[in-house]
Amino acid sequence: MVNMKRFNSASITIIGFILLVASLRILRVFPPNFAPVTALCLMGSAYFTRRWMAFIIPTSILFISDIILGGGTELVGVYISYAIIIFLGFVLNNNVKPVKVVAITLLSSLLFYIITNFVCWFGSPYKTQDLTGFIINYTEALPFFRTSLVSDLFFSGAFFAGFEMLRIKFPTFAKAQ
Repeated sequence: MVNMKRFNSASITIIGFILLVASLRILRVFPPNFAPVTALCLMGSAYFTRRWMAFIIPTSILFISDIILGGGTELVGVYISYAIIIFLGFVLNNNVKPVKVVAITLLSSLLFYIITNFVCWFGSPYKTQDLTGFIINYTEALPFFRTSLVSDLFFSGAFFAGFEMLRIKFPTFAKAQ
């Protein structure tokens, strides 16, 4: 049983965001490749002071939603990407500045594109395992990258701005545990 006294209002709010997004993913509310998952990983790692919470809470909830949604071996690349994105979010470390959020979000989107598409290409029976297949794989994925990039920037902006406004209006949101 989880001791709720260990969590302050900021932590509970972030966990609530993550649960809401997981529920919306399961209900397939978001269009393909337009989801706030990267923003949530960055937000969790930026605000949780306990590093393990930044990893365990978002990834376990996403894992549960992925089990319900189904998925294959490509999820390996997805979770490797999210782990790296969470590490990148530690740079923000309760010192959120718009330029840093945009820069880290852009880098996160690019890394997600590179890693997940490499996993999809490597060993794929549908793409040749040479430079031509590699280039075709990444070229065909560019429209998905564009959508993900817009999504990541939109949700990161909305979530970080919203949470920072909460922190200003309600002093109890000063720091997530």
